[in-house]
Amino acid sequence: MIISMIAAMSENRVIGSNGGLPWNIPADLARFRSVTMGHAVLMGRKTYESIGHPLLGRRNIVLSRTGRKIEGCEVYRTLQQALVAVEGEEEIFICGGGELFREALPLSQRVYLTIVHGNYQGDVYFPELPESFVALHREEFSDTVPPTSFVVFEKIGRLQPGTDAQDLRQKGLEAANRQLYFLARCCFEQALALEESAETSSDFAFCLAKSGGDCRLALQLAEKALQQDPERVRVLLNAGRVRILCGEKGKGLDALRKGVQLGGGPEFIAELARCGTRKAPPIKSLPRTHPLNRYLGLLLHRMNLK
Repeated sequence: MIISMIAAMSENRVIGSNGGLPWNIPADLARFRSVTMGHAVLMGRKTYESIGHPLLGRRNIVLSRTGRKIEGCEVYRTLQQALVAVEGEEEIFICGGGELFREALPLSQRVYLTIVHGNYQGDVYFPELPESFVALHREEFSDTVPPTSFVVFEKIGRLQPGTDAQDLRQKGLEAANRQLYFLARCCFEQALALEESAETSSDFAFCLAKSGGDCRLALQLAEKALQQDPERVRVLLNAGRVRILCGEKGKGLDALRKGVQLGGGPEFIAELARCGTRKAPPIKSLPRTHPLNRYLGLLLHRMNLK
């Protein structure tokens, strides 16, 4: 589970004033809705009361020391209790207020922050981010009133002295599986500095492309890894992903199909499905997700019959 914080703050770090926002920026509210939709949102009681109702399409969790029930929300007394309750969620968004942000910061891996350009009076502030948080993505919106910047930060963990290439690779794989692509990218890059490997290079290329890095470099690294080890399924998977991310969809699909033929399983099928290349299931009377359809489809792919 990724623990994320999401907030809008002014240049002097104000996020609230007298129980509300010091500004009215509809575009930022729409972005908040888009980012958090379908996920769990966690907030303090005062923040919930400033909103006044549960947020539609999301799992609403409120922290309250009294534990008083709130219709449409799950209520917990502590942050630790709330995090245990949402274990298994893909990503949880902590929405404030200031006290909860400060408590959750050491546990958070990602921060979605709208910076409202200008100084405002207020009584609630967003905490300073430690140096371990690195800007992953930034967009400027000069046409909003006031102008804003949208920045996504991701935490880069400290590495223990003496960490070897295998440890770095394992940490990178764990981070990539949790969609912490910037952290994964750093781990794979350091692993490559210690030990050259086509597989690690291809993983680095994929995370570089996913984290908003140099797409041309990512493509070059993925292609070089594929030349070095053309029949390793992991290298083919990453080559397919990077080609698609860098605008070469046809070549990417070719790499993914070849990976299926060489024994690649669910990850390849999932990538092909995401690209809209699914055909009718082998047994049309059964759901696509039925085990018979899944394994017959995989078998047909490997035999070049589908």
